[in-house]
Amino acid sequence: MLIDSLSTAASTNKNEDLVTSFRHQDGTLDMLVFDGASSVSDHHYLDIDLGDPAWFVQQFAAALKQVATSVLSQADSMQLALQVLREQHSAPLQVAAMPCYAWPIAALTWLRVDANGEDANIYALGDCKSFLLDAHAKVSDLDPYDNPQEGLLKSAIHTLQQEGLDEQARWARLLPMLRERRVSQNMHPQPSVLCLYPQGRFAAREHRIKLAQSDRVLIMTDGFYRLVDSYYLYDTAGLMQACATRGLLALMQELREHEAGKSGGMTVKKADDATVAMLCLAGMVN
Repeated sequence: MLIDSLSTAASTNKNEDLVTSFRHQDGTLDMLVFDGASSVSDHHYLDIDLGDPAWFVQQFAAALKQVATSVLSQADSMQLALQVLREQHSAPLQVAAMPCYAWPIAALTWLRVDANGEDANIYALGDCKSFLLDAHAKVSDLDPYDNPQEGLLKSAIHTLQQEGLDEQARWARLLPMLRERRVSQNMHPQPSVLCLYPQGRFAAREHRIKLAQSDRVLIMTDGFYRLVDSYYLYDTAGLMQACATRGLLALMQELREHEAGKSGGMTVKKADDATVAMLCLAGMVN
């Protein structure tokens, strides 16, 4: 098994995405992609330089590496990693006194593959994407998910665009709605995103899948998937095939070049951090 991955920030050096992977002693492979949600607060509380979303995903990933084992379930690993993170950073977390809308959240997809590369589990929170590309160029969506918030957000953005507002003005008008949504996500009894203080067990989507040695599995944040669902440069199958044949760097460059020449759009941000990881089970990446 070989992994190829790439993550780039949208326009600054503060990348709120993260991709990481690690192997256990028995050969089990864990591969994760995180998408830290941009802060809707006026300032950062936990790390002024890095920013709270990036701090959160990096510290959580570090804690997860400490506690995850191949025999501990992904769901239990999540809870234990959060406990470790809060214990290791108890002082700054207590001092921060953050309003609820400022508590960081993130989406993630966690792919776990056994040592033989035959059985895999997917654990997903939020709106990252995961697909399988087989030897016949057939693409399967491993974690079908429709984010109900996206339709509401696009409708609100469209209304603001009709008023002739620029990106900065749209953000200011959307901020109360975004903050209300963030509070709801953080205080939900079964949170559907990774959050710092979950009020109960995560409502994760979990899938068991069978793999063949010719398969490729790709997981990505929604920033990278904009090539499909925001910019319509590819359909899903075309994007997966392009990743396999042209390589991740070429697609990332295409994404950034397109965004550089684009204005407006039906998204809150003109560009987003983008991350993609490709697992090639045959051990060869083109």
